[in-house]
Amino acid sequence: MFFTNGQEFLVCNKGVFKNNFVISMCYYIITTLPKDSNILSLKPLFEKFNMSFKPLKNKNLESQLRPGELYFRATNKYCDCDTILGSRNRSQEYEKLLKSKKIKTLRKKKWSDDEIDNWIMEKITSKYHKKDFKKTSLEVDEEINNWIDFVENILKSVKRIGLLKHWYKYNLEKEEFELKRTEQQNLKDLSAEKILKLEEDVLYEFFPSYSY
Repeated sequence: MFFTNGQEFLVCNKGVFKNNFVISMCYYIITTLPKDSNILSLKPLFEKFNMSFKPLKNKNLESQLRPGELYFRATNKYCDCDTILGSRNRSQEYEKLLKSKKIKTLRKKKWSDDEIDNWIMEKITSKYHKKDFKKTSLEVDEEINNWIDFVENILKSVKRIGLLKHWYKYNLEKEEFELKRTEQQNLKDLSAEKILKLEEDVLYEFFPSYSY
């Protein structure tokens, strides 16, 4: 944490943010709920599973959701850079590296596509190997189970819940980005593997099993 001009800023290892507004890059988890959800009655559930559910107002995101859909910042954390959600999905990391300045430099040096692919995969493998040691296996299991239990419990009270992971470059209410797609999922398909491999910028809508 640091202060400048009397304003309080919070810092994670990947970005800087002030209150609800990202100053530089961080991951955040966004959740969506049907417009008729009784948020007040759900607060004890949010508290039980350490969720925040702070309402957001982002016209760009809102235009891509169902009419009247409610959407929130999910967790109580400063940011979600260390979230287990999507932490084992490497496709986004590959695409980011492929478009990086480093790759442009390697292409100018006449590196072949195979050489570039090998370089990217080595970088990703090294990064994920280091990341695996940031949390113990017990901590990983606890976080996975917390998300699964939370979704199972909230679906007893609402028709659906959406989960979205996005890498924010600006603040949460100003950022403009395009959802890749929306996927509708049966609750019974929610597993540890699904949690670990959620794709960035995809809205996953989970429904109770009886809805299918």
